[in-house]
Amino acid sequence: MSEATSSESSRRYGSWIPGVALIGIGLVFLAQNYLGQEIHNWWALFILIPVFFTLERGYANLGAGRSAEAIGQLMGGLVLVVLIVIFLFDLPFGQLWPIFLIIGGLSMLFSRQRWTA
Repeated sequence: MSEATSSESSRRYGSWIPGVALIGIGLVFLAQNYLGQEIHNWWALFILIPVFFTLERGYANLGAGRSAEAIGQLMGGLVLVVLIVIFLFDLPFGQLWPIFLIIGGLSMLFSRQRWTA
């Protein structure tokens, strides 16, 4: 990838990520204030920042035809989103761990489907 293409891609995709992260964090705090649901693990919101970068790279790789890389990045982002939800709402991890098996299975199915198609 040339330097011009790399910087153009960075400007096109990377500039919206911090804005979306701040909007998401602000919405969670606003909902907390108005709904009365107190979030004790608000630090988990900061995990969202790398999630946006991971999902953006996965989306860009999917558009570029690199589906194997894209599937891995999108599923990795999904795992982090599930962890964030579990931490934010104090959900019982001991009961929800099978979600990660499901995500792993979906990842295997989608990556296999892309390779055989």
